[in-house]
Amino acid sequence: MSQDDSTAPESADNSGAAVRRSGNPFVLGGLALVLVLAFITFFAMRGNSDTPGGADCVSEQVTLTTAPVMEELVREAVKDVNADEPCIDIEVTTGSVKDVVALLSDPDAQLPDIWIPDSPTWKGQLTAAGWTGSPIAEVLAQTPVGLIGGPAAKAPASWAGVLDGGSLAMADPSAEGASALALLAPYAEMKKTGETAATIEQKTVPVAQTYGERAVAGSANETDLSTISASSTQLVPATEQAYLAARRSNDQLSLVAPKTGVPMLQYPLIDVNRGNKDILASGGDISARVGRAVTRWFTSSAGVEAIAAAELRGPDGAPLPNDIGLGNAQVLNTVPQKTTDDALRQWRVLSVPSSILAVVDLSGSMKTAIGDTTRIQLAVTASQVALDAFPAQARIGIWGFSKNRGEGGASYEEYATLDRLDAPAGDAGTHGDVVRKVAGGLPGRVNGGTGVMDTTLAAYKYAQEKWDPAWFNSVVIMTDGASDDSSSLSLESLVNQLKSVRDPAKPVKVIIIGISQDADTGELEQIAAATGGQNFLVENPNEILGVLAQALLNR
Repeated sequence: MSQDDSTAPESADNSGAAVRRSGNPFVLGGLALVLVLAFITFFAMRGNSDTPGGADCVSEQVTLTTAPVMEELVREAVKDVNADEPCIDIEVTTGSVKDVVALLSDPDAQLPDIWIPDSPTWKGQLTAAGWTGSPIAEVLAQTPVGLIGGPAAKAPASWAGVLDGGSLAMADPSAEGASALALLAPYAEMKKTGETAATIEQKTVPVAQTYGERAVAGSANETDLSTISASSTQLVPATEQAYLAARRSNDQLSLVAPKTGVPMLQYPLIDVNRGNKDILASGGDISARVGRAVTRWFTSSAGVEAIAAAELRGPDGAPLPNDIGLGNAQVLNTVPQKTTDDALRQWRVLSVPSSILAVVDLSGSMKTAIGDTTRIQLAVTASQVALDAFPAQARIGIWGFSKNRGEGGASYEEYATLDRLDAPAGDAGTHGDVVRKVAGGLPGRVNGGTGVMDTTLAAYKYAQEKWDPAWFNSVVIMTDGASDDSSSLSLESLVNQLKSVRDPAKPVKVIIIGISQDADTGELEQIAAATGGQNFLVENPNEILGVLAQALLNR
């Protein structure tokens, strides 16, 4: 608007008097034209305040982070939203749950206003960091998760069976959605398999320990479907969409579904905020407004077609055309949020590599029969089961104990030093080969009385010397009874000394496994408690993994 336009009202008053005096119609028409032009210029510059698309609107920014697989769809949706909301600047970035969760540890980091995560673990991880997320849409799109292997891959009976079968190659469940669902699926199928939370936890130990081995070694823990070949025997959790995309460049891939069903990886739309504020309570919240507009696009005909073109399934979960991918495979129910959070916490603990000094009772009473076996054979078999569960990077050592067994009358003797199972051992092969041979020969070493007190203190101090922060450091004592060595430490003296040398900065836990009902659980409980450890009773070798799982979770 010009300076002359801005003084138009005053000029109009003066001119009005002139008009009345002169009555000149040309002057009146000219003034009317000036006023019309002035008003047009004013509103053009001012913009319509009732319309978001006004030319002088102040741009508001909303950040949206989406799972990579949803990026193309989201950008189409945002383009459509911007056509109706030109004054909202929607910044789209891509990131997995791992990427967004990484920001939670940085107090200066800026989380997205709205988020499309690619893992069911998103909620628990946000909450743990003091953030909350309110779903704007529970499901924008989804894709089932199966198992990818080589051409010879066969459909397993259940997810629990895969977990226990030794062929499952997991990525980090806290960072990768398909692996998270592979971890949760055994819980979803429990009514079909008869498994319990405890047995699933036990089956998780070997897989978690193997994952932990790769993590410590710095190996990649992300799914790489391009590495699967005709000879591959491993099964990799992956989505139907990922399989279809990968198969275009690798025709050796096969996708199978456990007979119990498949879990569904859903992509919700989340409004992210700090604390407990209900950001959806106000319809004026800009990010929620954008989220609702994005959701409308996904449910539109254009959105439905785009979802199908991306080889994803819509909110109804209907199979892809021509039953490609997993077709009509039965879909498992979603597990409760608490189950998701608990399973992820357990995984984080169980995946820490183990350093175990196994200290085995070799006193004469260990020859006592238990059904069709003996106590020492039960201990040996349990040890072999545990060895099979641990990856090559686990550190394992073996001591035996009984009265006057070692040098200088010591109650203990070392048979295999504490070292990684994959460590070279000269002509003997690897340290793992040595440990297995030593364990198998323990029944031939049984004799004498029980000298558990002196042995426990010596083993604990040894484990402290060998302490390593990359491992869960522990002493596992297998015994069938209380100490009967009158020349060794008393229970009170042992407990006091253990408490005295215990170092919270270098934790070592004593885990005592009682072999048979004759084990003095009261005495053994006090010894374990002095180091923050636990005491267990085992009467079946197959119970050992459950014991180890409980011990690992009690860190």
